[in-house]
Amino acid sequence: MLKAMCDFLVVEDPVTACDLIFVLAGRFERKAYGLKLLEQGVAPRLILSVGRSEVRHTAALLPEGSELIAIRDKTPPAERHFWVDLVGGQRTIALAKAQKIGTYEELNALASWLALQPPARIALISTSIHLRRVRYCCSRIPFFTERNVCLWPVPEQDSSFRRSGWWKRWADTRYLISELVKLAGYRLLYH
Repeated sequence: MLKAMCDFLVVEDPVTACDLIFVLAGRFERKAYGLKLLEQGVAPRLILSVGRSEVRHTAALLPEGSELIAIRDKTPPAERHFWVDLVGGQRTIALAKAQKIGTYEELNALASWLALQPPARIALISTSIHLRRVRYCCSRIPFFTERNVCLWPVPEQDSSFRRSGWWKRWADTRYLISELVKLAGYRLLYH
């Protein structure tokens, strides 16, 4: 039963070539994995979603990351959610303009950001047990229902959440329970 709870939340598509990789805000290892896939040429474009508490760590991953810190320092705290858009060796940093905090709002803001030149095939990166909720959100946002969306978890060996024996570690147990509760809440809010 414990394994089944975890397996229910995990969604994983094979990593194949796509037009865009989007890394959801949150756990630090997500961004490192997205950058690794960009370097491997899996996609020509990568967008990192950077919440206000992630700026310093994300800046450390990027060449000339001080630009992100400078933009953060000029931005009011309530608006500190950024897109770091990497394509063809160029980088754009912009406000994400999500209306509220949360996965649905983050993906809805991404849909608005990409609306003028929508990619056909998009990969979304997050933690394995977060991806069931990501998939549910995508099913509720028309932009994503019209695209080929792939869901890629951070590999187990690089993830701060471990599927094996998660019930033995309080942080993993808390995270898994939180995901189950949030998924139920999202189904009520966005049905």
